[in-house]
Amino acid sequence: MPPMKVWMVLISLLAAAGVWRWGPHRRSDAGWHRRGKQIFQSLLAGIVVYFCFMSVAALYLMLTHQP
Repeated sequence: MPPMKVWMVLISLLAAAGVWRWGPHRRSDAGWHRRGKQIFQSLLAGIVVYFCFMSVAALYLMLTHQP
């Protein structure tokens, strides 16, 4: 089974792909500005999901740490 961090990266990529695929598409022939904005939103979603997972993992480790 892959390490936990690999799963976090894969789920973050899945979130970015989901925002790209199911995000608002007003026109199929969108210009470069619109596509650039959509790419930025997709990458931002992936980064946010990744850091949320990392925060939850860090919180879990802090709470379960037995000195």
